[in-house]
Amino acid sequence: MYKFKIFVLVIVGFVLLSSMAWVKLTLVRPALIALPEYIKSIAVIDRTLQDESAENKFEQTITGEFFKQDEQAVRQTIEGIIDVCSEYNLYTVARTSERYIGDGTKTTFPSALNWQKVSELCDKHQVDAILAIEIFDSDFLVTNPVNVVRQITEGKVIPGHGYHINGIAVINFGVRLYDPASKKILDEYQVSHRINFGGSGSTALDVANQVLDKTEAINRTSYQSGRIYGERITPSYYTVTREFYNKPKRNNDLSSGVRNSEVADWNGAIESWTKALNSKRKIAGRAAFNIAVAYEVLGELEKAKEWASKSYTEYREKRGNDYYRMLVNRIKEESITKNQVSDK
Repeated sequence: MYKFKIFVLVIVGFVLLSSMAWVKLTLVRPALIALPEYIKSIAVIDRTLQDESAENKFEQTITGEFFKQDEQAVRQTIEGIIDVCSEYNLYTVARTSERYIGDGTKTTFPSALNWQKVSELCDKHQVDAILAIEIFDSDFLVTNPVNVVRQITEGKVIPGHGYHINGIAVINFGVRLYDPASKKILDEYQVSHRINFGGSGSTALDVANQVLDKTEAINRTSYQSGRIYGERITPSYYTVTREFYNKPKRNNDLSSGVRNSEVADWNGAIESWTKALNSKRKIAGRAAFNIAVAYEVLGELEKAKEWASKSYTEYREKRGNDYYRMLVNRIKEESITKNQVSDK
Protein backbone atom coordinates (compact mmCIF):
# COMPACT_ATOMS: atom_id res chain seq x y z
CA MET A 1 0.00 0.00 0.00
CA TYR A 2 2.82 2.39 0.92
CA LYS A 3 4.63 1.74 -2.39
CA PHE A 4 1.39 2.37 -4.27
CA LYS A 5 0.94 5.77 -2.57
CA ILE A 6 4.49 6.75 -3.48
CA PHE A 7 3.84 5.67 -7.06
CA VAL A 8 0.69 7.80 -7.23
CA LEU A 9 2.51 10.85 -5.82
CA VAL A 10 5.29 10.47 -8.38
CA ILE A 11 2.76 10.22 -11.24
CA VAL A 12 0.84 13.28 -9.99
CA GLY A 13 4.08 15.26 -9.66
CA PHE A 14 5.12 14.27 -13.17
CA VAL A 15 1.77 15.34 -14.60
CA LEU A 16 1.93 18.71 -12.83
CA LEU A 17 5.49 19.40 -13.96
CA SER A 18 4.83 18.29 -17.52
CA SER A 19 1.98 20.83 -17.78
CA MET A 20 4.37 23.73 -17.13
CA ALA A 21 6.90 25.54 -19.28
CA TRP A 22 9.45 27.86 -17.71
CA VAL A 23 11.71 30.84 -18.26
CA LYS A 24 14.68 32.05 -16.21
CA LEU A 25 14.97 35.71 -15.19
CA THR A 26 17.88 37.62 -13.68
CA LEU A 27 16.62 40.01 -11.01
CA VAL A 28 18.31 42.50 -8.71
CA ARG A 29 18.14 42.50 -4.92
CA PRO A 30 18.77 45.79 -3.05
CA ALA A 31 21.58 46.17 -0.57
CA LEU A 32 20.60 45.55 3.05
CA ILE A 33 22.81 48.44 4.19
CA ALA A 34 22.46 51.70 2.24
CA LEU A 35 25.79 53.55 2.37
CA PRO A 36 26.00 57.37 2.21
CA GLU A 37 26.09 58.79 -1.31
CA TYR A 38 29.63 60.17 -0.89
CA ILE A 39 31.08 56.68 -0.39
CA LYS A 40 32.19 55.52 -3.81
CA SER A 41 35.31 53.52 -2.91
CA ILE A 42 36.26 51.16 -0.07
CA ALA A 43 39.54 49.54 0.92
CA VAL A 44 39.60 46.20 2.77
CA ILE A 45 42.09 45.54 5.56
CA ASP A 46 42.75 42.47 7.71
CA ARG A 47 42.83 42.86 11.50
CA THR A 48 42.87 39.12 12.25
CA LEU A 49 46.63 38.59 12.34
CA GLN A 50 47.50 36.42 15.33
CA ASP A 51 50.57 37.00 17.45
CA GLU A 52 53.20 34.27 17.66
CA SER A 53 52.48 33.41 21.28
CA ALA A 54 52.95 29.87 22.51
CA GLU A 55 49.20 29.72 23.25
CA ASN A 56 48.23 30.47 19.64
CA LYS A 57 50.81 28.05 18.25
CA PHE A 58 49.45 25.34 20.55
CA GLU A 59 45.88 26.03 19.39
CA GLN A 60 46.93 25.76 15.75
CA THR A 61 48.57 22.44 16.48
CA ILE A 62 45.66 20.82 18.29
CA THR A 63 43.10 22.05 15.74
CA GLY A 64 45.21 20.81 12.84
CA GLU A 65 45.45 24.19 11.08
CA PHE A 66 47.68 24.23 8.03
CA PHE A 67 50.40 26.83 7.62
CA LYS A 68 48.76 30.25 7.14
CA GLN A 69 45.42 28.53 6.66
CA ASP A 70 43.33 31.40 8.02
CA GLU A 71 45.43 33.96 6.18
CA GLN A 72 44.59 32.22 2.88
CA ALA A 73 40.94 31.95 3.90
CA VAL A 74 40.71 35.66 4.75
CA ARG A 75 42.01 36.47 1.27
CA GLN A 76 39.28 34.28 -0.21
CA THR A 77 36.68 36.09 1.89
CA ILE A 78 37.93 39.42 0.55
CA GLU A 79 37.75 38.08 -3.01
CA GLY A 80 34.11 37.11 -2.42
CA ILE A 81 33.28 40.63 -1.20
CA ILE A 82 35.06 42.25 -4.15
CA ASP A 83 33.43 39.97 -6.73
CA VAL A 84 29.90 40.73 -5.51
CA CYS A 85 30.51 44.48 -5.40
CA SER A 86 32.03 44.49 -8.89
CA GLU A 87 28.93 42.83 -10.38
CA TYR A 88 26.75 45.89 -9.83
CA ASN A 89 29.63 48.38 -9.78
CA LEU A 90 27.92 50.81 -7.41
CA TYR A 91 31.34 51.55 -5.95
CA THR A 92 34.80 50.05 -6.05
CA VAL A 93 36.23 47.76 -3.39
CA ALA A 94 40.01 47.45 -3.31
CA ARG A 95 42.12 44.74 -1.68
CA THR A 96 45.15 45.87 0.33
CA SER A 97 48.11 44.20 1.98
CA GLU A 98 47.30 45.84 5.32
CA ARG A 99 47.34 43.28 8.17
CA TYR A 100 47.11 44.07 11.85
CA ILE A 101 46.99 42.22 15.15
CA GLY A 102 43.71 42.99 16.90
CA ASP A 103 43.06 42.78 20.64
CA GLY A 104 39.91 40.70 20.18
CA THR A 105 39.51 36.94 19.97
CA LYS A 106 38.42 34.56 17.23
CA THR A 107 34.83 35.09 18.39
CA THR A 108 34.75 38.69 19.67
CA PHE A 109 35.47 42.05 18.06
CA PRO A 110 38.67 43.92 18.95
CA SER A 111 38.65 47.55 20.00
CA ALA A 112 37.54 49.77 17.15
CA LEU A 113 40.16 51.57 15.07
CA ASN A 114 40.68 55.19 16.08
CA TRP A 115 39.50 57.73 13.53
CA GLN A 116 42.93 59.16 12.92
CA LYS A 117 44.12 55.72 11.80
CA VAL A 118 41.03 55.28 9.62
CA SER A 119 41.64 58.64 7.94
CA GLU A 120 45.29 57.77 7.36
CA LEU A 121 44.31 54.49 5.70
CA CYS A 122 41.74 56.23 3.50
CA ASP A 123 44.32 58.80 2.41
CA LYS A 124 46.90 56.11 1.77
CA HIS A 125 44.60 54.05 -0.45
CA GLN A 126 42.62 56.98 -1.88
CA VAL A 127 39.25 55.64 -0.74
CA ASP A 128 36.20 56.95 1.13
CA ALA A 129 35.78 54.18 3.71
CA ILE A 130 37.56 51.23 5.33
CA LEU A 131 36.13 47.73 5.58
CA ALA A 132 38.03 45.82 8.26
CA ILE A 133 37.81 42.06 8.72
CA GLU A 134 38.20 41.87 12.49
CA ILE A 135 37.08 38.36 13.43
CA PHE A 136 38.04 35.23 11.56
CA ASP A 137 38.20 31.57 12.45
CA SER A 138 37.93 28.46 10.31
CA ASP A 139 37.37 24.82 11.10
CA PHE A 140 36.81 21.61 9.19
CA LEU A 141 34.99 18.75 10.90
CA VAL A 142 34.83 15.21 9.54
CA THR A 143 32.40 12.61 10.80
CA ASN A 144 33.48 9.05 11.38
CA PRO A 145 32.81 6.75 8.40
CA VAL A 146 29.24 5.45 8.62
CA ASN A 147 28.20 2.10 7.22
CA VAL A 148 25.57 2.41 4.52
CA VAL A 149 23.46 -0.25 2.85
CA ARG A 150 23.97 -1.40 -0.72
CA GLN A 151 21.35 -2.83 -3.06
CA ILE A 152 22.53 -5.87 -5.04
CA THR A 153 21.03 -7.18 -8.25
CA GLU A 154 19.01 -9.91 -6.59
CA GLY A 155 17.08 -7.23 -4.73
CA LYS A 156 18.53 -8.04 -1.30
CA VAL A 157 19.75 -5.28 0.98
CA ILE A 158 23.08 -6.05 2.64
CA PRO A 159 24.32 -3.62 5.35
CA GLY A 160 27.94 -2.70 5.93
CA HIS A 161 29.16 -2.83 2.35
CA GLY A 162 29.69 0.89 1.87
CA TYR A 163 30.69 4.02 3.77
CA HIS A 164 29.67 7.65 3.96
CA ILE A 165 31.70 10.55 5.36
CA ASN A 166 30.44 14.08 5.88
CA GLY A 167 32.87 16.99 6.09
CA ILE A 168 31.74 20.41 7.35
CA ALA A 169 33.73 23.59 6.70
CA VAL A 170 32.82 26.32 9.20
CA ILE A 171 33.77 29.99 8.90
CA ASN A 172 33.15 32.51 11.67
CA PHE A 173 33.94 36.06 10.69
CA GLY A 174 33.07 39.62 11.61
CA VAL A 175 33.59 42.96 9.87
CA ARG A 176 33.29 46.66 10.59
CA LEU A 177 32.76 49.37 8.00
CA TYR A 178 34.37 52.67 9.03
CA ASP A 179 33.24 56.04 7.63
CA PRO A 180 35.82 58.73 8.52
CA ALA A 181 33.63 61.58 7.22
CA SER A 182 30.88 60.97 9.77
CA LYS A 183 33.19 59.21 12.26
CA LYS A 184 30.67 56.39 12.44
CA ILE A 185 30.88 52.63 12.12
CA LEU A 186 28.29 52.13 9.40
CA ASP A 187 28.07 48.37 9.81
CA GLU A 188 29.22 45.83 12.37
CA TYR A 189 28.39 42.32 11.27
CA GLN A 190 29.31 38.84 12.45
CA VAL A 191 28.20 35.55 10.92
CA SER A 192 28.98 31.84 11.02
CA HIS A 193 28.73 30.15 7.63
CA ARG A 194 29.11 26.45 6.86
CA ILE A 195 29.07 24.17 3.85
CA ASN A 196 28.75 20.38 3.90
CA PHE A 197 31.02 18.19 1.80
CA GLY A 198 30.06 14.52 1.65
CA GLY A 199 31.07 11.36 -0.17
CA SER A 200 30.25 7.65 -0.37
CA GLY A 201 32.21 4.62 -1.48
CA SER A 202 32.94 0.96 -0.96
CA THR A 203 35.82 1.66 1.47
CA ALA A 204 36.55 4.41 3.97
CA LEU A 205 39.61 5.41 1.92
CA ASP A 206 37.52 5.77 -1.25
CA VAL A 207 35.14 8.07 0.60
CA ALA A 208 37.91 10.17 2.11
CA ASN A 209 39.33 10.76 -1.36
CA GLN A 210 35.96 12.07 -2.55
CA VAL A 211 35.61 14.67 0.20
CA LEU A 212 37.39 17.91 -0.69
CA ASP A 213 40.69 18.44 1.04
CA LYS A 214 40.55 20.67 4.08
CA THR A 215 42.22 23.75 2.59
CA GLU A 216 40.05 23.79 -0.52
CA ALA A 217 36.87 23.31 1.48
CA ILE A 218 37.72 26.16 3.85
CA ASN A 219 38.73 28.47 1.01
CA ARG A 220 35.50 27.77 -0.87
CA THR A 221 33.39 28.39 2.23
CA SER A 222 35.34 31.59 2.96
CA TYR A 223 34.69 32.88 -0.54
CA GLN A 224 30.96 32.23 -0.15
CA SER A 225 31.03 33.98 3.24
CA GLY A 226 32.55 37.01 1.54
CA ARG A 227 29.82 37.02 -1.09
CA ILE A 228 27.19 36.85 1.65
CA TYR A 229 28.62 39.95 3.26
CA GLY A 230 29.03 41.75 -0.06
CA GLU A 231 25.29 41.44 -0.64
CA ARG A 232 24.71 43.48 2.52
CA ILE A 233 26.37 46.58 1.09
CA THR A 234 25.61 46.43 -2.63
CA PRO A 235 22.68 45.50 -4.86
CA SER A 236 23.19 42.00 -6.21
CA TYR A 237 21.83 39.83 -9.00
CA TYR A 238 20.01 36.55 -8.56
CA THR A 239 18.19 34.13 -10.86
CA VAL A 240 14.61 32.92 -10.57
CA THR A 241 12.55 30.49 -12.61
CA ARG A 242 9.04 31.50 -13.64
CA GLU A 243 6.72 28.68 -14.66
CA PHE A 244 3.73 29.08 -16.96
CA TYR A 245 1.20 26.75 -18.54
CA ASN A 246 1.81 24.84 -21.77
CA LYS A 247 -1.29 22.62 -21.57
CA PRO A 248 -3.91 21.76 -22.67
CA LYS A 249 -2.22 21.53 -26.04
CA ARG A 250 -5.58 21.01 -27.73
CA ASN A 251 -6.24 24.70 -27.16
CA ASN A 252 -4.58 26.23 -30.20
CA ASP A 253 -4.28 29.73 -28.76
CA LEU A 254 -2.59 28.53 -25.56
CA SER A 255 -0.23 26.27 -27.52
CA SER A 256 0.54 28.98 -30.06
CA GLY A 257 1.53 31.36 -27.27
CA VAL A 258 3.88 28.77 -25.81
CA ARG A 259 5.56 28.33 -29.20
CA ASN A 260 5.99 32.11 -29.42
CA SER A 261 7.63 32.11 -26.00
CA GLU A 262 10.08 29.42 -27.09
CA VAL A 263 11.54 31.83 -29.66
CA ALA A 264 11.39 34.80 -27.25
CA ASP A 265 8.46 36.41 -29.09
CA TRP A 266 6.69 37.43 -25.91
CA ASN A 267 4.49 40.05 -27.57
CA GLY A 268 3.27 37.36 -29.97
CA ALA A 269 2.69 35.07 -26.98
CA ILE A 270 0.56 37.72 -25.28
CA GLU A 271 -1.50 38.12 -28.45
CA SER A 272 -2.19 34.38 -28.63
CA TRP A 273 -2.93 34.02 -24.92
CA THR A 274 -5.32 36.99 -25.05
CA LYS A 275 -7.39 35.05 -27.60
CA ALA A 276 -7.43 32.07 -25.20
CA LEU A 277 -9.27 34.23 -22.64
CA ASN A 278 -12.46 33.41 -24.58
CA SER A 279 -12.09 29.72 -23.66
CA LYS A 280 -13.47 27.90 -20.62
CA ARG A 281 -12.66 29.36 -17.20
CA LYS A 282 -9.78 26.99 -16.41
CA ILE A 283 -8.03 27.62 -19.72
CA ALA A 284 -8.75 31.37 -19.51
CA GLY A 285 -7.19 31.43 -16.04
CA ARG A 286 -4.07 29.75 -17.33
CA ALA A 287 -3.91 32.16 -20.26
CA ALA A 288 -4.21 35.16 -17.90
CA PHE A 289 -1.46 33.72 -15.73
CA ASN A 290 0.77 33.24 -18.78
CA ILE A 291 0.14 36.83 -19.87
CA ALA A 292 1.35 37.99 -16.46
CA VAL A 293 4.59 36.01 -16.89
CA ALA A 294 5.08 37.44 -20.38
CA TYR A 295 4.75 41.00 -19.15
CA GLU A 296 7.27 40.32 -16.37
CA VAL A 297 9.75 38.97 -18.93
CA LEU A 298 9.23 42.16 -20.95
CA GLY A 299 9.91 44.25 -17.84
CA GLU A 300 6.38 45.67 -17.64
CA LEU A 301 5.88 44.82 -13.98
CA GLU A 302 2.69 46.79 -13.32
CA LYS A 303 0.94 45.02 -16.20
CA ALA A 304 2.32 41.70 -14.95
CA LYS A 305 0.90 42.40 -11.51
CA GLU A 306 -2.47 43.39 -13.03
CA TRP A 307 -2.74 40.14 -14.99
CA ALA A 308 -1.61 38.00 -12.07
CA SER A 309 -4.40 39.60 -10.05
CA LYS A 310 -6.93 38.97 -12.85
CA SER A 311 -5.93 35.34 -13.16
CA TYR A 312 -6.76 34.84 -9.48
CA THR A 313 -9.75 37.12 -8.93
CA GLU A 314 -11.58 36.78 -12.26
CA TYR A 315 -10.58 33.27 -13.35
CA ARG A 316 -9.81 31.62 -9.97
CA GLU A 317 -6.32 30.48 -11.03
CA LYS A 318 -4.80 29.61 -7.62
CA ARG A 319 -1.20 30.23 -8.70
CA GLY A 320 -2.11 33.80 -9.56
CA ASN A 321 -2.32 34.89 -5.90
CA ASP A 322 1.20 33.72 -5.01
CA TYR A 323 2.55 35.17 -8.24
CA TYR A 324 0.88 38.52 -7.50
CA ARG A 325 2.64 38.63 -4.13
CA MET A 326 5.99 37.81 -5.73
CA LEU A 327 5.52 40.65 -8.21
CA VAL A 328 4.63 43.09 -5.46
CA ASN A 329 7.85 42.12 -3.68
CA ARG A 330 9.89 42.45 -6.89
CA ILE A 331 8.49 45.93 -7.59
CA LYS A 332 9.33 46.96 -4.04
CA GLU A 333 12.90 45.62 -4.36
CA GLU A 334 13.47 47.40 -7.65
CA SER A 335 12.18 50.67 -6.22
CA ILE A 336 14.59 50.41 -3.26
CA THR A 337 17.47 49.54 -5.61
CA LYS A 338 16.64 52.49 -7.86
CA ASN A 339 16.78 54.84 -4.87
CA GLN A 340 20.09 53.36 -3.72
CA VAL A 341 21.62 53.81 -7.16
CA SER A 342 20.20 57.32 -7.74
CA ASP A 343 21.83 58.50 -4.52
CA LYS A 344 25.29 57.67 -5.92
